[in-house]
Amino acid sequence: MTPFKRLLQDSLQDDVFSSLILFAKRLDGSDIVSECLGGPSSSWPNQAPIDKETVFTLASCSKLPLTVAVLQLVEKRLLALDTDVSSILPALGRQKVLAGWRPDGSPILNERRNPITLRHLLTHSAGTSYYFQNKDLKRLRSLRGSLPATLEPTIEERYDDPLLFEPGEGWDYGCGPDWAGKLIEQLTGMSLEKYLRLHVWAPLGASSFTFWPNAEGKDHKVATLTERNVTTGRLEVHPDVLTLNQGVDTECFGGHGAYCSAGDYMELIFSIFSNDRRVLQPDSVEMMFQANLSDQSRAALQADFDRRKLTIGDFYRGEVYNWGLGGMLIDGRRSEAECPRGPNTLAWGGGTNQFWFIDRTNGFCGLIMSHVLPPQDPQIEEIIGAFQRHVYKSNHDYGFRSFL
Repeated sequence: MTPFKRLLQDSLQDDVFSSLILFAKRLDGSDIVSECLGGPSSSWPNQAPIDKETVFTLASCSKLPLTVAVLQLVEKRLLALDTDVSSILPALGRQKVLAGWRPDGSPILNERRNPITLRHLLTHSAGTSYYFQNKDLKRLRSLRGSLPATLEPTIEERYDDPLLFEPGEGWDYGCGPDWAGKLIEQLTGMSLEKYLRLHVWAPLGASSFTFWPNAEGKDHKVATLTERNVTTGRLEVHPDVLTLNQGVDTECFGGHGAYCSAGDYMELIFSIFSNDRRVLQPDSVEMMFQANLSDQSRAALQADFDRRKLTIGDFYRGEVYNWGLGGMLIDGRRSEAECPRGPNTLAWGGGTNQFWFIDRTNGFCGLIMSHVLPPQDPQIEEIIGAFQRHVYKSNHDYGFRSFL
């Protein structure tokens, strides 16, 4: 048994996770890793058997299929990446820019100068943010008495916040893709769920994707959502698998509110990796792997990531970051990583400790899905790091075939 396989088995026996799925594939479609772990046990008697059809909360992994859908509309020339979307999304377009605070504690709100483009929304450079992760937005909401006890049910209500900087002049991870989802609905006349199921997932032969897995008429096998007790270190069942869509009946939060099986999600990753034309044309796929940030925004992203870890996964000193379309671009050639990532590796993660990556230079892609809260759980992150090292080393021994 390899050290990586032993780590997985020991972690399963020690209840580090209740469900874990790991996939990694080469360009020829051969498997490097294919593991589905978990199921009913004394600790998790109500857990269904875990397999590739098991559905997980995607959290921020929702942003990848959302981006694919947007690029399809660009291919159809319904809009361009640098289209000013403020008139199509007036609730966003009317937002001012928070420039600071007056001595009396009131906010300084300036009229926006720059257009808000579709590219800005997809790359987190529009000035939008998640209020719960930004101290200035928390302060502003506290002043206006709008810190919610529960999550507001619509995108316009939940993200009714000023911009943190002029579009294209900074970087802050946030709700831009959720607004892009509203744009899809405006341009197609469909709900985001219907559009994604018809135009992103159906061409892949995938049917598990949804924003409401427990809706009437749906029979999705959803993995038990768990949470690590910070006092005992033990996993406990989380009371609500639908936390990210709390209070939402009809609104699709395209940036973080979706659910999908691990097998279907890996099908999407492999389609992008192999550039097989099932969901996007080759030129669109190439755009996903190109740097899309201005110099100011790229510097802000790098500084933010050098200061604090922003997402799930293993990251190393010396890596250079930019933003593609659908995820972060990583150049690990000068990093301290044991197995450095190739230039323009596309990757991102989700809040229930999930991580995906496409390294075209080294010739493989991968996905790890768990259902553990809170984000950046140290024990799951240890597995993510071991998973990536195993994939890189195994592929090197195999004699990898580069995409490039």
